[in-house]
Amino acid sequence: MKKRILFVIDSLGCGGAEKSLVSLLPLLNWDKYETHLWMLHRGGEFESLLPEYIIIEPEPIYGLLGRIKMRMASLCYSLTYRIKQLLGKHEHGAETLWKCMGWAFKVPEENYDVAIAYQQGFPTYLVAKKLSAHKKIAWINADIFSVGYNPDFNARFYTRFDVIVPVSKKLEEILGSHYSKFSNKFLCVYDILNPDIIKKQASEVLDEQFFRGNTITIVTTGRLALPKNHILAVKAAKILRDKGIDFRWLFIGEGSERPIIDNLIKEYGLSDQVILLGMRSNPYPYMARCDVYVQTSSFEGFGLTIAEAKILGKPVVSTNFDVVHDQLKHEENGLIAEMTPESVAENIIHLLEDDNLRNQIVANVKREKNTTYISEVEKVEKLLDAD
Repeated sequence: MKKRILFVIDSLGCGGAEKSLVSLLPLLNWDKYETHLWMLHRGGEFESLLPEYIIIEPEPIYGLLGRIKMRMASLCYSLTYRIKQLLGKHEHGAETLWKCMGWAFKVPEENYDVAIAYQQGFPTYLVAKKLSAHKKIAWINADIFSVGYNPDFNARFYTRFDVIVPVSKKLEEILGSHYSKFSNKFLCVYDILNPDIIKKQASEVLDEQFFRGNTITIVTTGRLALPKNHILAVKAAKILRDKGIDFRWLFIGEGSERPIIDNLIKEYGLSDQVILLGMRSNPYPYMARCDVYVQTSSFEGFGLTIAEAKILGKPVVSTNFDVVHDQLKHEENGLIAEMTPESVAENIIHLLEDDNLRNQIVANVKREKNTTYISEVEKVEKLLDAD
């Protein structure tokens, strides 16, 4: 008998957890597992990458009473969110959503051998409190405390899980500092990346309009959201422009911060230098063509795009968020800048002007063999197989 596994995620839009999941699923042994996937929101860009044998759970059907409950819960959430904003009370949106709407949400009624919340927040709350499974696993792919989750509130849910999976050793340390009582549940599993697939996708032919002769090309990939700190990148771009650097900085991704970022680009007169490309389901050809890959995040759970850039042999400049040290050593396989526009700009210039340093970093990166997907998939399958 195949084990019945359910993965739960908010959506398969553009994001690190989403990309990791669609990379993991094809690598699982489908002879051993009947793999189900429940997405709370459909229509994400990565849905097209799912293997055919994945069973997508249909959206729950609400009867009249259920629809009334959901309408009441939705109104409660909208009102509560606005009141908290007016009063300046800070609470993560997922926590507010659960408090107001969790009681009304329907979930798949089947029983599973293993249920996996592949994202912190609402998917975790649903798996913990409402889904039926012999074993429950919670993935944590972000520094939940830095992004505003309440440790005490979320501890009530994590206590219901058999295993808690941080996606980096540094993230495991951060979680342990708040949740020492759960330390026996921790098992680090790095985000899944398949170098062969990334390199193959990177060979896609691109529109040449984004690349100009000897102009330096910088690429940053990620949701246009506060944790990714694109505002810092735009400010660093202004410094580069003011110093006479001939460059184009391509931002790949979409998100709620786009209007703010776009306005800042216009304010600084950077429309020719900083280009918002929007969402690209395959960002790898752009990464493969860039001279420097830059990550300006305030915090990450792992930093998936840094690993991807390294697979493609690109020199990386990253801000000094906690978990970056799991992947980069300064001036060895990348440069780590302080979290200021000046430091980011200085490190980009340093990389561009010092040919020996840049060539050495590229050589070191190309020597690295990213085979973690093999060991990490083995870890996942051991988790699924254990009683």
